[in-house]
Amino acid sequence: MNPTFEMLQEKDISSIKEIIEWFMECNHEQIKLFLSEKQNIAIVAKLGDKVIGLIYGYSLTRMDGKTPQFFIYSVDIHSAYQNKGYGGQLVQYAVDWARDKGFCESFVLTDKDNPQACRVYEKAGMKHSENDCERMYVAEYEENELWGVLPRSVLVV
Repeated sequence: MNPTFEMLQEKDISSIKEIIEWFMECNHEQIKLFLSEKQNIAIVAKLGDKVIGLIYGYSLTRMDGKTPQFFIYSVDIHSAYQNKGYGGQLVQYAVDWARDKGFCESFVLTDKDNPQACRVYEKAGMKHSENDCERMYVAEYEENELWGVLPRSVLVV
């Protein structure tokens, strides 16, 4: 059976809350807020009525006048459905969707020591950068009542 793919909208929250909770800690309001922002993109993979995967990311506006980039933040397939090609199909769908919507490119960050993820992205026609020494630098923050975050630490990955 081949999966189908759907863009998530706020009205879908009750039907997708369980699948999202498989992959991350979140609540109904966080999901609603994410889906209410037009630059946020979330797509699910379904087998029949069962959601088996989720890809989400962001439309990034560029200062150089080019059309936006699609930054794929996370690709998740439920463990019962992994290693069956569904992740690759979901990534391919998302990359094709972004191209068809006029994005100038799609990109994702992954560890070069994660060959399974690398194969999935390569099968979807994505190419890795020539510089294998890339690093991602992250500033993490703790939550507060006013803005939801406070400085905590700087992490070098």
